[in-house]
Amino acid sequence: MVTELALLRLKRDSGPAFEAAFASVASLLTGADGYQRHRLVPTLDDADLYLLEVEWRDLAAHTQGFEPSDAHARFIAALEPQLAGAPVVVHVPKCARP
Repeated sequence: MVTELALLRLKRDSGPAFEAAFASVASLLTGADGYQRHRLVPTLDDADLYLLEVEWRDLAAHTQGFEPSDAHARFIAALEPQLAGAPVVVHVPKCARP
């Protein structure tokens, strides 16, 4: 399993609109092959900075399956009006929980 971490910088004070937009297209993410679970949270340091954490079956499920798909294009298009820039995305191995 791999975890995608995306930092999403929003336009000032657009958190509620962003959360509503995310909710309206979340099924595009959750329906993707290899999707396991996700969480979307505002950071405690900055109300206009969100963390999206998505667990995928493997890296290919995200980078070769979801990212080049029409579903991803529609997912991002719904969020873009609230984004202040491109998301910063990294992938990390799933950590074993103690």
